[in-house]
Amino acid sequence: MLIRPKFKILLILLLLITEFVPAQNYINSSRLKSKFVIKENKDRYYKNLENNIKITFGKDILENINDWEVALKNAESILFKNKFVKSALKKSLSLPVDKFLKLQRTSLEAAYALYGNGFNILINNIWVKTNDKTSYAISTNYLISSNYKNRDKAFYSNDLKLRFKNFNNSSLLRSLYFDLTVTTKEKFDRQPSLSELLNHVFQKGKTIVYSFHRKNRKYPGITIIRKPDGTFVKNSTGEIFNIPQLALSYSNLPGYIPNGNTPEGIYSIIGWYISPTETIGPTPNILVRSPFEVTPDIFFHGNNQHKIWNINDYESLLPDSWKNYFPIYQSYYAGKSGRRLIIMHGSTDELKFFENQPYFPLTPTRGCLSSKEIWDEQTGKCLESDQVKLINAFKSTGQKKGFLVVVEIDDKNEPVTSAEIKTILNK
Repeated sequence: MLIRPKFKILLILLLLITEFVPAQNYINSSRLKSKFVIKENKDRYYKNLENNIKITFGKDILENINDWEVALKNAESILFKNKFVKSALKKSLSLPVDKFLKLQRTSLEAAYALYGNGFNILINNIWVKTNDKTSYAISTNYLISSNYKNRDKAFYSNDLKLRFKNFNNSSLLRSLYFDLTVTTKEKFDRQPSLSELLNHVFQKGKTIVYSFHRKNRKYPGITIIRKPDGTFVKNSTGEIFNIPQLALSYSNLPGYIPNGNTPEGIYSIIGWYISPTETIGPTPNILVRSPFEVTPDIFFHGNNQHKIWNINDYESLLPDSWKNYFPIYQSYYAGKSGRRLIIMHGSTDELKFFENQPYFPLTPTRGCLSSKEIWDEQTGKCLESDQVKLINAFKSTGQKKGFLVVVEIDDKNEPVTSAEIKTILNK
C-alpha cells in the first residue's frame, strides 16, 4: 500500500492530465498476471520474511533499532506470533520510555495487533510516563481492550484532560477523547440519515464511491458507486453494483492513530495507477488522497484555490445534517495528524495467514481499503478480482476524479450486506 517517493510526483502529474475515461480502457482480469503469486516465489518470500524476523530478534536491540522496527511490522503483517516475537516485544516495551519513539510506537502497535493482553504492566508503564501523544493513544486503547485493573473509559478521559490541558488542539487526542466519552450506542444514535448522505451532491459532475462498514472492522463492508447524474452504477443483472471491501489495518487500531483502520470521512479520488509493491499486485489501484496530503486545489479538483487547509472547506462538502457529526471528520483530523497513502487496492497477500479470520479471503493492510483477489499459484494468473470490478465500475461513470466516503453504519458483528444498502437507498 506504499508508493515509492520517486514515483509520487510523476503519478500525480500523469493522473491530472484528463478526467474522461473511454470504455476501451476497461480492465480484463484474465489478462492480469503476477510472478509473486506463483507458489515457489511466494513460499520463498514468506520463508525469508519469517527467518529475517527471527534473525533480527537475535541481534542486540540497541544496535539494531531500525531492523527491530521493520521486523515487528513484518510480524504484524502476517499475524506472526511465537516465542521469538513475544520475547522481542518484552524487550522493546521495556526500553526507557520515549527514548526510542519510532520503535516504541511500533512495539505498542504490534502488541495491540498480536496480543490482546500479556503486556499490561509494561504498557501501563509507558502509558503513565509517556509524553508522546501517539504512544499515549495506542497504550490507552491497549489497556482498555485488555480491561486492565477494571478501569472504565471515564478514568482514561479524566487522565487525558489532566495530562494534556490543550488536548482539543491535537487532532489525535481530540479523536481519542471522543472515543472515550461517547458510547457506541450514542455514536450511532446521533448519526444523521444515511439516505441523505447517499443523495447529496458533494460536487457537481463527480463520481462518488461509498464504502460502508461496521464499527468492528474485522467484518467486511460494502462499496457502491454513484454516477455524476445521481444514479448508481448497476451490474449486468440490473442490481446496484457492489463489492465487499475491507477497511481493516493489521493493527486494528482506530483510524485516528497512524497505521490504524481506514478513518471515516471524505477523501478525494484523483485517478488510478499500478503499484510497484508486490503484495498489492498488478491490478490498478484507485488513487485516493486525504485532507492535508495534497493541497485544497487538488483535493477539490480545482474548485478551491486556497493554499492552506481550513475545516470550513471540508465541511462545505457535507449535507447540512452531517455537519455536526464528529466521526465524519475523522479523515480530516487524521490527515491533519499526518496520515498518508490511503488507497483502494487489490491483494496478492498469502491468504493462509488469515484463513481463520471473519474477513477471509480479504486481507488487511496498513490502513487502506482492500478488495478480494484470487490468483492461480501455478500460472500466476488472476482468477477472480473484485478490484477489477470496482475500477471498471468507476470507469463506467466516465470520470477519473471524484470522492470516496467511508462510513461506519452500526456495530453488528457480521458483514455488511447488499440488502442493507438497498434498504437505505429505498428510504
